Amino acid sequence: MRFYGIDYLQTQSNINDYLKYIIIFSALFILIVVFSLYMRHRLQTKYRDLTIIVFLFLLFISGVQYADYTDSQNIHSQSSQMVNFVRVLSQEKKVNVNSIFSSSVQLSDGIIVKINEFYYRVNLSPDQKTYTLEEVSLVNPEIEIIKN
Repeated sequence: MRFYGIDYLQTQSNINDYLKYIIIFSALFILIVVFSLYMRHRLQTKYRDLTIIVFLFLLFISGVQYADYTDSQNIHSQSSQMVNFVRVLSQEKKVNVNSIFSSSVQLSDGIIVKINEFYYRVNLSPDQKTYTLEEVSLVNPEIEIIKN
């Protein structure tokens, strides 16, 4: 079972977004280069065809990025809720925020939280405004802690 620290919770969602932006800007750069070659050599149709191919690829990647945008906004929201939950929990239990680990990167009902050496199940209300902690024991005590 994996448990995630607060540093991982704060940084994990940004990596995939950066990779998508790098791909989009690389395709845009290639489009500009191929289009300038096409404008220089108007008689050679291979540059025009390459421009069209790169433009369609860029259009496709932009469409995929837009489709993922709503999903990533939801994930970012839940990840930030999880970070805030860990901070509130550290204040309530009077422990360091780095000694709390969660079994999920998103705040949801039924996640397991490790505080020092104790494990708790988080029961959220339907509106996710209140919660209760119930101490639990793990069937398999082998855990992997991911701090960063």
